Amino acid sequence: MNNRRVIFIQIFRCWSLVLALLLSVPLHAEQNEEAWPGKVVAVHDGDTIRVRFLNRVHVIRLKGIDAPEHGQPYGEEATQFVRKEALGQNITLKAFGLDKYSRVLAEVILPFGRNLNQELVREGLAWRHKRYSKDPILKSLESQARKMRRGLWADDHPVAPWTWKRQTKR
Repeated sequence: MNNRRVIFIQIFRCWSLVLALLLSVPLHAEQNEEAWPGKVVAVHDGDTIRVRFLNRVHVIRLKGIDAPEHGQPYGEEATQFVRKEALGQNITLKAFGLDKYSRVLAEVILPFGRNLNQELVREGLAWRHKRYSKDPILKSLESQARKMRRGLWADDHPVAPWTWKRQTKR
């Protein structure tokens, strides 16, 4: 085979895999959530992990929450919490679609049925992202964490990650 044909075949296979993933992930949670088994193979930060499923490693963005960024107060604590709870674990992903960076938006169900997204909010290590989540459970967990002054809520004026990012860009 000549080089052009080999390159074309490789590009075709790559795009076929991307298309298969896109078609298998619903665009809206209301349509149909998918549940996939996977294994957490890396933790980027408190709300982004890498999971092996469908014979590939995919970047997963935890749906409905926003954890502090690297360099932000409680950012390292959130990352360490996710490492402790999820790294190396066989989990179930409830996928809801892709975000604007093509990461899979999902809830991560840990062994014994615990929801990682909810656990981060419960421990005061993430905000419920009001712009993207109307989830009443996350709302209630955040309210409880605030009242109990858990994690980042121990600070008198915690700065949300979306605000912190805007401020640090300047």
